[in-house]
Amino acid sequence: MNSNGNGASAPVSAPVSVVVIGVENLDTTLAFYAETIGLEVAETLTWQGSEFERYWQVPAGTTARCAFLGHGADPVGRIQLMEFDAPNHARKLIRSPDVRRATGLFNLNLYTQDIAKDYEQLKSQGFNFWSEPARNNFGPAVGETLEVAFDGPDGVVINMIQMLTEDPKTVIGHIRGFIAEYGRTSTGFTSVVTTAHSVLDMEKALAFYYGPLRMTLFIESILQGAETNRALSLPEDAQTRSVLVQGDHEYGKIALATPINYEVPNLVPDAVPPNIGYLAQSFQIGDLDEIASACAAVGAEEFSAPIQIDLPGRGKCASMLVRNPGSGALQELFQVI
Repeated sequence: MNSNGNGASAPVSAPVSVVVIGVENLDTTLAFYAETIGLEVAETLTWQGSEFERYWQVPAGTTARCAFLGHGADPVGRIQLMEFDAPNHARKLIRSPDVRRATGLFNLNLYTQDIAKDYEQLKSQGFNFWSEPARNNFGPAVGETLEVAFDGPDGVVINMIQMLTEDPKTVIGHIRGFIAEYGRTSTGFTSVVTTAHSVLDMEKALAFYYGPLRMTLFIESILQGAETNRALSLPEDAQTRSVLVQGDHEYGKIALATPINYEVPNLVPDAVPPNIGYLAQSFQIGDLDEIASACAAVGAEEFSAPIQIDLPGRGKCASMLVRNPGSGALQELFQVI
């Protein structure tokens, strides 16, 4: 794997390299991710110009104050914050706090070292938690976690996870070992380890992730039962198909979900600049021309055509945006030049 994100090489199987979030106020959101979560700021800039406008499909004269954050040696699980200023264009919140499940890009999962301490600290700062931290036992092969979700800045749901099982033969014990070696932020968190994407058509979504991005299956299950559904803020009889896919890294996984016997609102139509919320998942790939052809083959509609452009935190890239064929959510594909 490319160790610094600035070379030409890219993982064969692409994890989520960056999540792109439209923010209401950059200074406020940056304080959360940099000071509370402890991610390191790699770059801040004002992004503007005709290429920027074409790339994000925003009105002429639009600008965006940006900050790019990450943690660790690898170009994975990083966060790009963008405060858009679009002339004569009101910004809309993509997800309102009452929406607990929806089609589109939905949450960020971060591992934490001490969930009880973080829960109390964030609660005292006024963040709205969905519940108290709850234990989840995934069976002897996987292990046990302690998890809690809350409404983070800009309508993005943050799920904090503390890994409890220590046995290295379990999935969770293995991940604990990885974190111990890889390290945490100064406040005990990690970069984005998993991010949720709820889809309308699971097979079309998987064709995109398994095809152009060469991701692989991590785990698949049917989420059901009264206790599980209460934790997910779903009807007691709800059934949800859950598929976790991964690239060549412990971080940057995607938790895909699709409702089997219920319906949820759709965030995708509003998840475009200059709106506020979770806008796109971004993947570093090896050859953009090859990936563009592969995207077309699986029905990933082009949002912005391939272009050479300076991307925050990454420098000169060949890059494009497509819509995931399973949901319509924005997916950025970039090749570092």
